[in-house]
Amino acid sequence: MARAERIARPTRSDEFEVVAADKGVAEAWDKWAKQEPNALASAHEQLSAHPTQFSSRQKRLEGKTFGRGSYDGKTYDRWQYEATAGGRIFYFVDDPTHGGRKKIERKGRGPRPRKRLIIEAVHPGHPKGTERKRG
Repeated sequence: MARAERIARPTRSDEFEVVAADKGVAEAWDKWAKQEPNALASAHEQLSAHPTQFSSRQKRLEGKTFGRGSYDGKTYDRWQYEATAGGRIFYFVDDPTHGGRKKIERKGRGPRPRKRLIIEAVHPGHPKGTERKRG
């Protein structure tokens, strides 16, 4: 019997396409999703719909070390989503519409540029480097 292949859920036109920064991140996501499927399904829903919404679980990071990062030659603000009590998702938001304030310019007849959420890293346990110093 043939092995069943997983089919990814299509991205709605008003949502952000969620992509991994590299193969290692994609593998780490899949591994974590097997351990915490409900938490990561909820995270995916929230991040694809509202990637820049501030909440107790979701925030833009600050400071020189963690506040900004680069991907594919571009610099982005770095965001964090708390998927579980100790687990974090670090990501960039690539929005060519700038939150709907700008119309997307399409070059020729090719596809429209997509709004993307780029997952930079996933940490099932809280990463110590992002903790604030006390005292």
